[in-house]
Amino acid sequence: MRASRGRKHKALVEVLGVSMLERNILALLSHNVREIFLAVGVLEKSVLAYARGRGQRIARAGGAELKLFIEKHPLGTIGAAKAIRTVSDDLLIVNVDNLTSLDLTAMVEHHRATKAALTVATHTEPFQIPFGQVSIKDGEIVDYREKPVLPVPLCSGTYVLSKTARSNIPSGRPSSAPELVHTLLREKQKVSAFPHSSPWIDVNDAASVAKAEELVMDDFRAFELWRRPATIETVTLCVLNNRRVALLRSRSHRTSATARLPVVSLLSQNDTPLQNAYRLRSELCLPGVGKPHILASFDEQGARNTQRTRHHIFVAEMPPDHARVRRREISWVLVSDLAAGTRRHGSSRTIAYLQRYVASQNPHSLGH
Repeated sequence: MRASRGRKHKALVEVLGVSMLERNILALLSHNVREIFLAVGVLEKSVLAYARGRGQRIARAGGAELKLFIEKHPLGTIGAAKAIRTVSDDLLIVNVDNLTSLDLTAMVEHHRATKAALTVATHTEPFQIPFGQVSIKDGEIVDYREKPVLPVPLCSGTYVLSKTARSNIPSGRPSSAPELVHTLLREKQKVSAFPHSSPWIDVNDAASVAKAEELVMDDFRAFELWRRPATIETVTLCVLNNRRVALLRSRSHRTSATARLPVVSLLSQNDTPLQNAYRLRSELCLPGVGKPHILASFDEQGARNTQRTRHHIFVAEMPPDHARVRRREISWVLVSDLAAGTRRHGSSRTIAYLQRYVASQNPHSLGH
């Protein structure tokens, strides 16, 4: 990641306005996890600063506690699990560079039902063989396939460890998940697979960040919405005029000047999100604005209180022949100029979604 995107630790690299670390914390909170441990190297000051600040605030607001396990010496991908003491007998492990909508609750239940020492989440990826594959029987070729695509079962980087599994992790030195699997198999302990078909991606370089954003946008309901309903819902309508977006100050919310958010309004109690988007469009009184369509919905956990808000983001576009419309009471701002530095009312995520949407419509329009 650092080779392709700069010095920022990959845990803090953002996917659609939210860091990988925060996305993992939110995923755990959405599955009602109440005790979260973050294993981090002692030299990773930026990750420690995030964890001690926003990370712990979000965890507390979501009803959990984020505890730090600081590795004075590298312990590998699973070595820290040896020393961690939990309330539960089972320890769920997720990797910060993995992004998935895997059902973590179902995985833990599967682990307990099978009485396994270790459970490994698995999925199947298609891999193309770069050569011709032959089948041989009794010294004769009976089949020939040119560069076939073969399904390969893979580890999804998510594990559930029993106390037995943790006791088999060596102390004081780096240890990996494959090493633990081999140790348990030698000890005749049960290693269970939890096969799933949920979207999954390993985010390790700049190219995979872009792919991760596409993956989340394509399936935002699975990635962005919690299992439990939110306290408040809002609707945001983004009216695009070429590469500019219309801004309208809401009577319900005071929008941050630095965020420069598009139209924001509280959801009417008797309307669906789409009906609210149409109502907001009518308030603009602009001719030629197209029909609103959903761009994304996401749940945002407040860092200062327990309130969780579900944001619905809609886009409506103006045709090219209306591109020069001017209205004194309506501000138009270049989408590329929107500031994503604030998190007020979900603005970082809204802006990230909007910028990627515009870039997908015209790849040369944004340096995104």
